[in-house]
Amino acid sequence: MKKWGLWLLVGVVSLGLVGCQSRGQANQAAKKMTSSRSASASSSVIKRKTPKAKTANAKAKKPVPAAPFKQIAQSTMGHLKGQNAVFIQTTTGQTLSWHNRSQKAASDIKLFILATVYRQVAAGKFDLAATYTLREADKVGGTGNLQAQAAGTRVTNRDLLKDMMTVSDNTATNIIIREVGGLAAVNQEIKRLGATQTVLRRKMMDQKALAAGRDNETSARDLGNLLMKIWRHQLISRAADTAILKLMAANTNHAKLPKLVPASRQIYNKTGEFDTYGVENDAAIFAQGKQAVVVVALSQNGELSQQVPAMNQLGKQIDAAVFS
Repeated sequence: MKKWGLWLLVGVVSLGLVGCQSRGQANQAAKKMTSSRSASASSSVIKRKTPKAKTANAKAKKPVPAAPFKQIAQSTMGHLKGQNAVFIQTTTGQTLSWHNRSQKAASDIKLFILATVYRQVAAGKFDLAATYTLREADKVGGTGNLQAQAAGTRVTNRDLLKDMMTVSDNTATNIIIREVGGLAAVNQEIKRLGATQTVLRRKMMDQKALAAGRDNETSARDLGNLLMKIWRHQLISRAADTAILKLMAANTNHAKLPKLVPASRQIYNKTGEFDTYGVENDAAIFAQGKQAVVVVALSQNGELSQQVPAMNQLGKQIDAAVFS
């Protein structure tokens, strides 16, 4: 019995020691885990990046300097006799409207007639492939070759548009005006475009209307806004606007704004002249790739010998300011 009691006592003591050892190991493990969590938390705090403060040496974005459009307009067109206006706008948004007013449009009104045609083409109301038979009564003087064609000559509407835009044919223009619905139809499109200083009051070479004081008018700003819409394909549609640009690119008269512009530039323009009233106009787009500038110059009651050289210099200097 004594031996059994002794062995029992030894077993109990041993179990107690093992339990104490296990609890100690557990406590040590717990301390290690706590220490590990603390270290991990400290590490995450250390690694967390704080936003860098802007230093005084940080380079600010430099604003694009404004092109010297006003100085160029004044130095080239400012000395001319009569009423002179200039509108300039780049594809980056730089704009100048200098002495803008409603003036004699001459053949630049044909740009609005062209816009009317393509509006009706898009609506299915005008067929470019349709043919027209020339009548003797259609023929008027001034610019163009259709007046020399024999009555009975058949031409397509597409041919009439080409004649109107490439050689500024007055006979073709009058036929187109009638085919789209007359003066009212063109003026409706002008109004839709928001061209508040533009109006078609007569057909080409209508001397009776001129004698009664009715003339076609436009402004440099109205023309400039029209050209920028065409360039950006915001006038009618990409297809229609591209067709308009193609016709403008085929214009044969580059004697004014584009004359001194580098040959590498793509030119789209429409001129206007009316010697009786000392009118010389040009509305142009100069383009290189996706970059372009619209330049419009209107001059009335002036002298041809001064107006054209001034426009030559205006186009040259604006081109250099934009593309150099």
